[in-house]
Amino acid sequence: MLGPLFIREWLTVPRRSRHYVTRAAYLLGLWILGLTAWQATVGWTRTPTLGDTARFGGMLFQLYAIVQLTLVLFFSALSAASAVALEKDRRTFILLLLTDLRSYEIVLGKLFGSLLQIALLLAGVIPLLASLLLLGGVSFPQVMQTMLVLAATAIAACFIVSCFAGSLAE
Repeated sequence: MLGPLFIREWLTVPRRSRHYVTRAAYLLGLWILGLTAWQATVGWTRTPTLGDTARFGGMLFQLYAIVQLTLVLFFSALSAASAVALEKDRRTFILLLLTDLRSYEIVLGKLFGSLLQIALLLAGVIPLLASLLLLGGVSFPQVMQTMLVLAATAIAACFIVSCFAGSLAE
């Protein structure tokens, strides 16, 4: 259904070393953000109580959700726009239109191919958000709902930007 464009991305994205560096840097940045938030709210000099850790878990979860929503919105839109722009810069967009592929295979293949990197970043964040369950103040349905909102935001941003990028590429 998604066509050969998506299958090509599915096979080549995990092979790039940049993919692993991006995931590691993203998770490291979130971890550093969490340590900074711990230092700012609780500090290292006193022993926290259970109430302190539960409040911190809820606060950190909100912080992670807002930061990730901002990053996912920006980078999914950027990824969708660059997918079409790269085809145009390499002068392969016209060749792509001349192939036997159906229109929906080209559009969905490019769209979901550009979303693949974002989806893998979001999949890597699930264990980080699930570890906040151990601190308290966060429930499992909240983690799943946040992941659904992040995924829907990424898809919506990609669809909107793909519509504009596709019309500008012609």
